[in-house]
Amino acid sequence: MKKEQFIEFLEEHILPIFTGSEISGEEQSSPRDAQVAQGVGGSILAKFNKQDEYRIIIKRIQPFKTIEVSLVKSIIEELKELSQYTIKNEYIKKFQSYAIEKAICKAVSQKSSVTLLELISEISIWSQRTYEGHYSSFGFVMSPKKMAKVTNENLHFSNMLSRDFSALLSDGVNTFLEISADGYLIGYITAPRTNDYNILSPYEFSKIANISEGNKIGISLLTNGDILLFKDQMLVFAKKNGFWTSYSHEEIIHRIADKTKESAEDIRKAIYLTALDTSFSKSGGCIVHLNKDDIKEALKHIDVYDILMSEYYQIKIEENLNYSFLEEKMQEQKIVSFEDFVEDEKCIKIVNLCKVIDGRKFNELDRNLRKELVAIDGATVIDNDGNIVAIGAIIKIEAGSTGGGRLAATKTLSKYGVAIKISADGSIEGYHFDKNRNKTKPLFFL
Repeated sequence: MKKEQFIEFLEEHILPIFTGSEISGEEQSSPRDAQVAQGVGGSILAKFNKQDEYRIIIKRIQPFKTIEVSLVKSIIEELKELSQYTIKNEYIKKFQSYAIEKAICKAVSQKSSVTLLELISEISIWSQRTYEGHYSSFGFVMSPKKMAKVTNENLHFSNMLSRDFSALLSDGVNTFLEISADGYLIGYITAPRTNDYNILSPYEFSKIANISEGNKIGISLLTNGDILLFKDQMLVFAKKNGFWTSYSHEEIIHRIADKTKESAEDIRKAIYLTALDTSFSKSGGCIVHLNKDDIKEALKHIDVYDILMSEYYQIKIEENLNYSFLEEKMQEQKIVSFEDFVEDEKCIKIVNLCKVIDGRKFNELDRNLRKELVAIDGATVIDNDGNIVAIGAIIKIEAGSTGGGRLAATKTLSKYGVAIKISADGSIEGYHFDKNRNKTKPLFFL
């Protein structure tokens, strides 16, 4: 494969797996160098042929992990296998996609990769067809055990999925078909509800994540055609809009701690999981985790009618930070108490949200409630200790801000902590402020 073709392959197939990654150039290489290796700053160095005198540099805001470097290596090895055959140009991209899918299946389970690859192929066919006018969803849990040698072939999932009745047997959220490592039906599972709010998966799919433990693998096909893979009680890969994405949950949770290292792990995890839940709900949102020492400055950008806590309300009026209030009330008394303030009709949102939250910190709320609160138009602002400063806050952005309103608000508040933008298309972007360079910088992409 020529350099131009290899770069095109990386751009079209590898970069989408690792959201936020990009090709940043190349470096000299010799036949002694590995085809795929980890480079400076956690980058990936890759070449197609061992004798190539270059390696392409792939970078991402968050460093690549060893397992991700191994995945790229496996993909290129699969691609080299295909290069031995003569393939017509119109089929090349399909075969390249197949090579990626095969490598991902090996990364999830080396022993069951052939069965997993075949299953993904079969349910992908269902993603393009309907049953009684509706797209179907499926759920499978693959056991590590194999069936006895003498097994009724009608029980193999390929035969079952070829019949329409299979569209009604599982939903991929609550119910699942258990199959063996060689693809035969073992039984039917109604997954129990899990109370683990910290499971590393969109909460809607927490049941399948929870039972995908040990050597079990969970597979869900959604009605929109997306395919989710679960292992070790977490979402590990997702095929969305035709492209596979890898999930490095712990790395992003760690990066959310950026300038708030004294904050508790459960707060950071709650913020990340809520961003993940919001991403899969396609509702969009903005979450800001403030630095302990920057709250007063951040309050300059938040309207008083969005503040949920008496403590921060007092700071606003005492410091006269963007304080707009009814003039007659200001004339009646110099400072209006928070209790009197929320009697105003403009405070309907504040009063009702305070009632719903009931004094709890962000990480103490139900995950579904957190997702619903973040979906309210505006920013959800959380202080360093997990207290909810504001919900649905319309941020006063700084002059010269670029991008859409949500992105501009995210970058404005990133000066005071870690700010996360969740787009309606499901992408997640984290930002922080580099004081040394006096500019907002990306912290992670997902």
